Amino acid sequence: MKRGFGLGVVTTLLAVNVMQYWFVANANQRGPSTLDSEVAYEQTIGTSTSRQTPIVTAVQKVSPSVVAITTEVATQNPFSWMGTGLSSSEGSGVVIDTQGIVLTNAHVVDGAIRIEATFSDDSTYTAKVVGIAPELDLAVLRLDKDSTATAVDIGSSESLLLGESVIALGNPFGLGHTVTTGVISAIKRPVQTERRIYQDFIQTDASINPGNSGGPLVNIYGELIGINTAIRSDAEGIGFAIPVDRAMKVANDLLNFGVVQRPWLGVDIQDAAVQVNGRRQVAPEVSWIYEEGANLQKGDIIVELNGKKVQSRGDLNAYLSTLKPTGQIQLKIWRAGIEQTVSIQTSSLPDSVVDMALEDVLGIEVSIRQGGIVTSKVLQGGAFAKNGLRTGDFIVAVNGQSVQSMAEIRTILSNAKSDHKGSAVFTIRRGRYQGQVELPI
Repeated sequence: MKRGFGLGVVTTLLAVNVMQYWFVANANQRGPSTLDSEVAYEQTIGTSTSRQTPIVTAVQKVSPSVVAITTEVATQNPFSWMGTGLSSSEGSGVVIDTQGIVLTNAHVVDGAIRIEATFSDDSTYTAKVVGIAPELDLAVLRLDKDSTATAVDIGSSESLLLGESVIALGNPFGLGHTVTTGVISAIKRPVQTERRIYQDFIQTDASINPGNSGGPLVNIYGELIGINTAIRSDAEGIGFAIPVDRAMKVANDLLNFGVVQRPWLGVDIQDAAVQVNGRRQVAPEVSWIYEEGANLQKGDIIVELNGKKVQSRGDLNAYLSTLKPTGQIQLKIWRAGIEQTVSIQTSSLPDSVVDMALEDVLGIEVSIRQGGIVTSKVLQGGAFAKNGLRTGDFIVAVNGQSVQSMAEIRTILSNAKSDHKGSAVFTIRRGRYQGQVELPI
């Protein structure tokens, strides 16, 4: 059996060798070899329009506008006597203006001390934050002056179709420029996270993973329709994007005003667990009234804005961000267990509110010394004095943003009050020690 098997193998090998010899000897007479034919076939396919689908065309169009974002963030290090260290994180962004303006998620760059943006051709630029809207999870960056960026075409999220094809581009898990495809699964989708509820998101089955955050969601024409946001770590086959209409309104506000222009209701608001119609839920509760908020009372629970359900302060601010600062709005509220509808005439935040926060609530005066902001006067009865802070303390940052001038402090406090917040987090340095304290504003 073994000898017969071996003979068969030898016979087969001889036959193969004879065929190979004949093939080589007659190659010129037979024309191109099989290998040559395969190369020609690949070349033909490579130039064939059958592979140039609308998705391929859209990706080629959008790719030059997509950036991979890398940041460095200062962190507290409990094992170092210095107390601080550096960590890095990654995300994505998309160029919306040829002047090097990039739109991304706020959580991608929040607290970053260094930001780099890398294009698909490996060109890398440093970037700075122009404006940030944390509660809307949007931020605008400006690339350094040497950048020659290609801007994405801006589409619309107003007339999206369920089932239409979409493409997500970005830097998932730090893998570099990556493309995923899917369809629009839902629109106007509320998304709840541990921190808050986001309203009116686009839902898609295109893969959106950590690192995709801030990258573009585009249609098959290569038009921007959303900003990808990886906010659900437990999501599988479900991705979310901020609609482009809202994102561009916020971006334009941050570029032109440095802050999101939204109606101010004349009140401070805090999230509270309340009973509404017998159900326990989180809702925005009025915690302080200014004279501009005359139609509201402390303790009012806001449940609807212009007919849209409201489930948190961030939720309320997100809706307000789509409106002009001045106008008439309708609020449905719960007051002492009774549902009511009140009409509010809105306005922009007046400067007097920030003045009151600094002088009356915080009770401080500041000056510039040794390249930083130092408290030159701390008034008894103010929030600084009540929390043990004193003259000579340095104010390093407010709400996580470093400050080097009084104008920067005023801007950050103005943003907080426009968001209807009643407090801010101050980073204070005294000698070799540094810490954070949340104070009323």
